[in-house]
Amino acid sequence: MNLTDIHNLILRDSLRNYKFRNSHLKPVSSAEEGKRGAIFAYRSKANMVKARGLVLTSMEAIMENQDSFTHWTPNAYRFGTYSDEKRQITRGHAEENLRQINTFYIDFDITSSADEITSGDILTTAIDLGFMPTLILKSDKGYQAYFVLEEPAYVTTHSQFRVVKVAKAISQNLRNYFGQHLPVDMTCNHFGIARMPRTDNIEFFHEEYTYSFQEWLDWSMKQLDLPFPSKKPNLTVIAGSEGVKQIDEPWYGLLMMEANIKGTKALMGRNNVLFTLALANFSSGVSQSDCEAVLADFNEHLAEPLSQDEFLKVVGSAYSGKYEAASRDYIKLLCKAWVNENLKGSDLFIKQRWYKFKKKRADRKHSHLHEWKADIMAYLEGFYQSEDPFVQTTKKAIREELNIPERSLDKVLKALKAERKIFFAVKAGRGGGIRLASVKATVLFLIQVKKERQEAYFGNIATFFEESIGFTKRVIEGVKNGLKQTKQMSLFEADIG
Repeated sequence: MNLTDIHNLILRDSLRNYKFRNSHLKPVSSAEEGKRGAIFAYRSKANMVKARGLVLTSMEAIMENQDSFTHWTPNAYRFGTYSDEKRQITRGHAEENLRQINTFYIDFDITSSADEITSGDILTTAIDLGFMPTLILKSDKGYQAYFVLEEPAYVTTHSQFRVVKVAKAISQNLRNYFGQHLPVDMTCNHFGIARMPRTDNIEFFHEEYTYSFQEWLDWSMKQLDLPFPSKKPNLTVIAGSEGVKQIDEPWYGLLMMEANIKGTKALMGRNNVLFTLALANFSSGVSQSDCEAVLADFNEHLAEPLSQDEFLKVVGSAYSGKYEAASRDYIKLLCKAWVNENLKGSDLFIKQRWYKFKKKRADRKHSHLHEWKADIMAYLEGFYQSEDPFVQTTKKAIREELNIPERSLDKVLKALKAERKIFFAVKAGRGGGIRLASVKATVLFLIQVKKERQEAYFGNIATFFEESIGFTKRVIEGVKNGLKQTKQMSLFEADIG
């Protein structure tokens, strides 16, 4: 690991290569470098608080002091100067002076034992996001994760600093996402002072995990407009009316009879119609298998049906337990878009009093398949941070731990393996039992293994789970490629026709 390479990767030509004066590295015959920006660096947190630092305009100056600074500004400014005669108090690190945005970063603050996390927790959350951090630093009271841009986003006056506004929105959405799961400092400046990468604080670094500003923007826009958030206090739940389930309502029948539904109307295409119909079944107490049977016939009769894999993914999402039901307003939009734009609420809904046809899990005799799946994945999460993420135990131990029937366990394990979420193998005889691992945990472990060891690691996984190396690689590379392409697979992403 070369610190200079890391600093260069983050700063992206923000600074000159050599000091303007008194350079010890600049070749005599080298061409004059063009105008670049400046950053600010501080030798301690106490100095940072008092703004006692240095203005740096070259990579050479960073190299000379790289392990003596504790904080810096990884996003570059147009200029930097000092506000005192002794040239100790820095000035110029203001938003309106930004030259280019090189990276987003997040502070994870551990203020109590309840907030205790590891860098592995950050990686685990990031793998679901689809954007991996380029760098994770260990700080006095937590961690700091850098998400370095593939190319800088330049701030120009003629654009009225719109880049800064957009970048700030992306940064805020990124913090909001991680804040759902981890202790994120939501108050620090989006483009201010951050921890500086040093030989003594780097916990994780992967130079290939950089993403374009456009990819971040595409992701961020979806965070603002998704009509089915996991938690939304003002969501109008419609899961039926008095004596009437949601699948018995007029709107459900109208959509079910419409075959000319395509994926061309932005966020109101066939995926969303299928998702809404599946939610109606879910909230009406219909089993997932019965819902799949009903909607499979509907899908087949569409002018442009979804593939089997995409169809099952949509239904599975509706039954994931993350959602209550669709909102009344959204159902109106779908019906106006695909059935008749003159439809009124009275044409779609029977009554105004809504309640949900679904008992809480604690009150039910049986659990849904998606609930058992979540239980298994939560069980495996306990092994994410271990040196070896593989679990060797017995089915009996898992059944007792999760209170899951034998037949249900077999069904869930097969489903999760088919979805490529787990590896598992059952070994009979002495020393046998069941071997399990989350594919996600395996990938997280793999990306932290040196490249020369990765081939052997693939072989170990294949041997442990009695699979071919080819199959093992395909499963793991499928997840890794999803990260490199920054695809956050969701209902709405594929709904483009």
